[in-house]
Amino acid sequence: MPLLPPLDWWLAAVPLAAVAFALRIGVHVGREPGGVDTWYYLAYADAFRARRSLDVRLPQYLLHDAVESYPPVFPSLLGLLPRRWLVRYYWLVSPVTDCLHLLLLSYVAYRLTASLGVATLAASAYALTPHLVSETRSLTARPFGALMATLALLLMLKAIVTGEWAGWYAVAALAAAILFLSSAALAAAYGVVSAVLSFVFLDPRYLLVAGGGLALAFVLSGGRLARVIRNYVHAVKHWHAHRGSFGAHPVESSPIYGTPRPRQAAARPGFLGGTRLQEILRLLGENPFVVALLLAPQGLAPWTQRLYVWAVALAALSVIATVWPPLRAFGPGRSYMKAAIFPTAYTIAFGVGSAAGLRKPLGLVTLACLALSALAISFFYAYVRGRSTEQTASVPQGLRDAVQHLARLPRGGVFVLPYMYADYTAYRSGQPVLWGGHSGSLDRFAEISPVITRPLPGLFARYGVRYVLLDDAFARVDLLRAGLRLELESAWGTFALYRADGSPASELGSLA
Repeated sequence: MPLLPPLDWWLAAVPLAAVAFALRIGVHVGREPGGVDTWYYLAYADAFRARRSLDVRLPQYLLHDAVESYPPVFPSLLGLLPRRWLVRYYWLVSPVTDCLHLLLLSYVAYRLTASLGVATLAASAYALTPHLVSETRSLTARPFGALMATLALLLMLKAIVTGEWAGWYAVAALAAAILFLSSAALAAAYGVVSAVLSFVFLDPRYLLVAGGGLALAFVLSGGRLARVIRNYVHAVKHWHAHRGSFGAHPVESSPIYGTPRPRQAAARPGFLGGTRLQEILRLLGENPFVVALLLAPQGLAPWTQRLYVWAVALAALSVIATVWPPLRAFGPGRSYMKAAIFPTAYTIAFGVGSAAGLRKPLGLVTLACLALSALAISFFYAYVRGRSTEQTASVPQGLRDAVQHLARLPRGGVFVLPYMYADYTAYRSGQPVLWGGHSGSLDRFAEISPVITRPLPGLFARYGVRYVLLDDAFARVDLLRAGLRLELESAWGTFALYRADGSPASELGSLA
């Protein structure tokens, strides 16, 4: 088969990629694109661009270590882009990366099966997976990490299954090294798949390639991978220690500032803020095709067998990491789902095979999953665009106005609630924020997250915090009543900016 696919493949794949792209950016229509992690990556890119080094420093994060220990590849690549373009079009990076992943899936499916129908069905499932639509609303390393995990595993299979050229092992190890320096969760997924493949097929080469990639990552990073691994260990320890409070309200569930009758959201703390059944339902809602995977045949061809094992291993890991508390400390199960969607979509499409296969049980379930995915995407749009606070896809007008005003004030630390607006505040205002969590030890971070466990006056004095930026729809200022004197600077809708001096308040009325 020629290396380049024929015209009919292009005529099918490109429109599907366009549909996927539209679904991934549609949530931003009429709004300024936002995202929780977006502003951290833009700040990292600026710092890397100013000083081309993997030892990036972001002093605007008051709870970070002096040197960042986040996986460096993705934000460093962002730093190679022109700043003017990135600041204006940052919201395109994740959707474009994910659509390239879709095209790779369609290409691989066509190369392995010589069937345009299989390639089209696989790409359709990928395009409509709700998890991917929701994940690409923000600028994060996850879509890039998922693409690198797929490339690393495909190159590993190319080296082992075909045995055509010994050099494929080196290429596969290089791809794995880039992955290890790009995303901790996706690297963990890659490691699990490598171990499962070695076990199922009694072939140690899968683990040897993965081990070679890990060693190469240490070499290429000048040993900085050790810092990245320590960063991941810090995160695991933090969320393991505080998993019972994860999802709780930082103020209303605080032992210092909590109210006698917290609202419902704060009264049910827990990992992801819900029950185990709710977590499983969310997992299935974000990728209904896991259900169809149960009916998919394993296949006899070496490539198809291994893609099937790859899909099942990560689907199982996603479920286990959702329901088993020790593994949930590594992150919610859906953290691993991104690496599973590529082989899952291929395995299902291969099992359906042709238009006639759509009338068989697997085909009917796949069609039902496509319909459920469309409904889930509609729900996601309605949910995100209907939120009054903690908006994860766009920047509220009041926040934008407040931060513009803050940028003109004398330099001083800022305490932001809800916390998800802290990165935006730091990036757009140029002021440091009492926030962290991206990098380094989380002992200081634990003083304010998941819930506030230390009196704010002492924290404000220690870190030089002079301003408090609140979204009143999330937390009322009178809840922060223990020992703070706050003077209202100005208000914009539900957002209000206060000056804080950290001195004891003479009365509750001084907070208003």
